Amino acid sequence: MAVVKNGERGTPVKMGCYKKSALKENRNSYRIICHLLHIATYTTTTTTLLAIMKLSRCLTLLAALLPITLAAPTASSARRQDVATTDSSSSFLVFALFLEQLAVSFYDSSLSLLSADDFRAAGHPDSVRHGYEQVLKSAKAHSDYLVGEITKLGHGDSTAACDYAFPVKSTEDFINMSEAIQSLAVSTYVGALDRSQSDAYTTVFGKMLGDEARYATWISTAVKDQDLADISYESPSSMDNTSTIAGISVTDCPAGIDPRIFAFFRGLNSAV
Repeated sequence: MAVVKNGERGTPVKMGCYKKSALKENRNSYRIICHLLHIATYTTTTTTLLAIMKLSRCLTLLAALLPITLAAPTASSARRQDVATTDSSSSFLVFALFLEQLAVSFYDSSLSLLSADDFRAAGHPDSVRHGYEQVLKSAKAHSDYLVGEITKLGHGDSTAACDYAFPVKSTEDFINMSEAIQSLAVSTYVGALDRSQSDAYTTVFGKMLGDEARYATWISTAVKDQDLADISYESPSSMDNTSTIAGISVTDCPAGIDPRIFAFFRGLNSAV
């Protein structure tokens, strides 16, 4: 459509291409030039918009992937973490097994030595010896579980038990040493819980800690008639620091046992 303004004729063109032209101009040529300009402008604008859209999509995708890339561990780092977790778990399992095997050996040999009459003669009812039989049964169950888990982790050669000699000659000797062993067991499992990196083992250590704490409390209160308020709080133990059990001797032990075991039991006398 032509528009007349002030006696001149103008040519409207899309995209703002509007220019006055003299009556004598070659209007057809001018229209062609304006349309070509429109096409060039449209093409440039469209290309620019497409480029901006592509860049925007790329930036959006990058923003979405960047947190995942930064947070996700590499395969090698994940493997290293798994190995470290497995090694830590197996170390504490072997450590706990050593303690449980010691407890099994202690209760088994001592109860074989001391009869029900010996407990009665020392002023203890039959329920006390029966209670210790339950403690022995629990220690055997813990030991069997730990052997199975250590074997699953590929350390079955670390499950062989040592042989011990206990200075037990009377019922009172036995009861006093049982109190020390149960106190050590509580500290050991508190330490295992404190350092556990496995949810499954944390749950198991918690259950075992409950057993050991119950038996320790029973020995201190029901057997030795101590006031519960006088029982000291057990702090976590580690492979380098724990309570001392004096008088126990290791008479034989399998080759390759972790030397930290003997550092752990500072009062343990090794004859091997």
